[in-house]
Amino acid sequence: MWLKLSIGLIVAAAFLSCTSTTQNFKLFKLPSGKEIKITGINKMDFAKGDSALVMNYLSDISIDDKTALRQEIDEIWTAFQSDVENAHLKAGVIRATHVEGSGLVKSGKGYGFVFVKRDDGKWHCLEDDKI
Repeated sequence: MWLKLSIGLIVAAAFLSCTSTTQNFKLFKLPSGKEIKITGINKMDFAKGDSALVMNYLSDISIDDKTALRQEIDEIWTAFQSDVENAHLKAGVIRATHVEGSGLVKSGKGYGFVFVKRDDGKWHCLEDDKI
């Protein structure tokens, strides 16, 4: 009986450690003073077209609230643009993820905003083309 209980506890502990709700992120303070949780920044190479620098972050704003989300993205872009330019790239992507729920049951939704540098040197968000 003791052996079965011990094995059960070990399996339960292993399961909980594998399903940890802890997110790895780095806090970054925006010019407004608001802090965002950056979960990663990576260069992405595309088979066709230019490479892009991609920032993934956790947003407190619902992905469905595109107006508020875009305002947050625009503020993030003011800081992230220099990272993209320093990487000598002509495209940057900011991908927001919003997580809802508590405990073990959570759901997430994400949305990406792509910024490209035009031939005239000005940056443009492709989301603006959808309007």
